[in-house]
Amino acid sequence: MKKILIVNGSKRKKGNSYALERYMADKLAGKAEVVEFNVGEKDVRACLACDTCKKKDAPFCIQKDDFTELIPTIDKCDAMVIIGPVHYGRFPAQLCAFVDRTYAFLNFKLPGYSSASRKDKKLAGYLCCGVGPADVYLKVLDADLRNFAASGFTDYKSFVAGGVGVPGSVMDNADYVKAADEIVDWLLA
Repeated sequence: MKKILIVNGSKRKKGNSYALERYMADKLAGKAEVVEFNVGEKDVRACLACDTCKKKDAPFCIQKDDFTELIPTIDKCDAMVIIGPVHYGRFPAQLCAFVDRTYAFLNFKLPGYSSASRKDKKLAGYLCCGVGPADVYLKVLDADLRNFAASGFTDYKSFVAGGVGVPGSVMDNADYVKAADEIVDWLLA
């Protein structure tokens, strides 16, 4: 059974990201082992850029917080999906800290510059934006997802749902639900 990590970058418990998380987790139930990590409810500190992680040949971080405890899960999962709102043109700050902390997987001394134990994992990103150009946000999301290659995620898909400023409204749009279904199917394939 595949291991899939769902990372939710929102603090709004009745918002679109939580609705998508619940929907995807329910669709994956019984088909995959699912771990849910809600960044907004966790202690995820900013990267210290201390480079202590570069002294190890395995993913490592000197900090003692919820992200550090998640490193083995990130390393061993088959796939990860990142769900979140668009805040000021990109990920919310705490989700940015999560992304930055994957620096723990980057090691310039190793082949492919990666300390990840696997380099064949899938990564999906699904963002929700209330207003603004969804196509521009998609380009930003794609760029952010490519950075996860050092963490072993070499294949990715991304989607941005535009015009969903009302909490939970992403689930009212058939095309946006279909995009979530396609991501779930792709993660399981």
